[in-house]
Amino acid sequence: MVLYFSGTGNTRYAAEVIGQLLRCQVKDMRDFIRTGVKTKFYSKAPYIICAPIYAWRFPPLVEGFLERSDFWGSDKVYFVATCESQTGDAARYLKKICDKKGLTFMGFAGVPMPENYIVMYKPPKEEEQKHIFRMANSELVGIVNTISRGEVLKDRLDMKLLKPFTKLVNPWFFGACVSSRKFRTTDKCTGCGRCADVCPYGSISIVGGRPVWGEKCMHCMSCICGCPTGAIEYGRSTVGRDRYLCRKKPNITWRYK
Repeated sequence: MVLYFSGTGNTRYAAEVIGQLLRCQVKDMRDFIRTGVKTKFYSKAPYIICAPIYAWRFPPLVEGFLERSDFWGSDKVYFVATCESQTGDAARYLKKICDKKGLTFMGFAGVPMPENYIVMYKPPKEEEQKHIFRMANSELVGIVNTISRGEVLKDRLDMKLLKPFTKLVNPWFFGACVSSRKFRTTDKCTGCGRCADVCPYGSISIVGGRPVWGEKCMHCMSCICGCPTGAIEYGRSTVGRDRYLCRKKPNITWRYK
């Protein structure tokens, strides 16, 4: 079983590729996260957890979901992360969750994907995106081969020098950089409510035909990048900047190695 969380589609794509090649169930964590209740899963095959890297760890919402969920059947868990280029010390925190729950940590692998944190960075142009996805597809096939052999995943993006800084960078990022206060809408807003539908926290309400952001936010970029009219801005930093949304569907031929 593949369980994934995705903000702008990169991780959704990776999860669907893995699910297609392994011919297993693929479930969106968002469907369970928003309920806030303890969830029980059952799978005879190993679990594969896919999520993006936020400041060198899995998002806190995902880590919390894993901690409060029960996993029956197989006790083996693989982790696959999408990121721009670095995974920090994410694997160590995920292994701690597995150890606490009596699960077998079967390794962690990072897969570079197009940059989507448009609050700080410009997303790559179309040609560069195509190149990144070609490389990602190759990485994903390699990951599937490793899982199929029952071997432990290894992270090609592992940078030991960065790991000690994760415990500093991650809390600083969520404390100093992550806030919903700067989100706003322009006159292009139609009040369609899509932003409220995709918010993993369920923190966006439609009031008087316009979205209102609550305090809970983790900068997943679902609302701003998924707005069909491009009506959402984050202060001045996103004005004139391209949005990024991965709508790709898996179409990969797999050869077992």
